[in-house]
Amino acid sequence: MAKIYIDAATRQHPHVSVGAVVIKNNDKVYEFTTLFEGIDNNEAEWATLVYAIERCIEYNITEAIIYTDSQIVVDSIEKRFVKNKRFKKYLDEYMKHETSFNLLFTSFVMRKNNKHADTLAKNELYKHLNK
Repeated sequence: MAKIYIDAATRQHPHVSVGAVVIKNNDKVYEFTTLFEGIDNNEAEWATLVYAIERCIEYNITEAIIYTDSQIVVDSIEKRFVKNKRFKKYLDEYMKHETSFNLLFTSFVMRKNNKHADTLAKNELYKHLNK
């Protein structure tokens, strides 16, 4: 089963975020980043989750556990409900893509155990802001 670590880093002014995905599948490690503009960090965490799932599908990964340090994302997926309507589209997208997997879990991980994705997101955000 693949282990996927995700995180987002956000700068408030200008409002820009970077999502980072680290996929560990057997002996292979893949790293991806993506830029989001005009969304806050909470929404960037959701957008990064969907981005990670799309990368898994692209790489034919059918069994995965996704680790995130966003408790709200994990709780919302478990309950199949979001309080903030901005996040509904991401939850819907997650549930739509679930059918592409034989097994898919999303689990909370302490920030200190998500350093690789955290560092990748922050470094890419820094590079973007200093162009």
